[in-house]
Amino acid sequence: MEELKGLPDRELSEVLGLIRAKRATYHKPLAFVQELMGFRYLGSMEGNHFRYQMQVTDDLLNRYGLLHGGLMTAFIDTAMAETAFLIDQTVERALTLNMAVDFIRPGMPGPLVADIHVVQNSKTIIVFQGSVMDKKEQLLATAMSHFYKQPHRPS
Repeated sequence: MEELKGLPDRELSEVLGLIRAKRATYHKPLAFVQELMGFRYLGSMEGNHFRYQMQVTDDLLNRYGLLHGGLMTAFIDTAMAETAFLIDQTVERALTLNMAVDFIRPGMPGPLVADIHVVQNSKTIIVFQGSVMDKKEQLLATAMSHFYKQPHRPS
């Protein structure tokens, strides 16, 4: 508690948000990570396209002042998994089997948008294709992934 004294209100608010998200992980496992990323579902577009946003803050930058590539990958992976839950309510777990990410431009501070396209949705596997754009609508990364759909188990 001593370390919180003297922090600006904005930072205290961020810390409170992270504490709440940490507590939420008991019911929603990725709540903390999603809060850290500023992860938001923006809605579905025509067909099998879904859109998500991430907010790149200074806390997510590497030593070169760029978004860490692993965090860009985590953003894409999280968006794809969330899409699996949206399109198939029988899914209890969406597990990444593989993912290939191509980095085109570095992520900079500000909002990023991931567009996720459902390529194939079979009984047990979903194939996704995704892209990430910055606020200038420049392509930053593309990805292709296969997810295993683990169904709800009978109680």
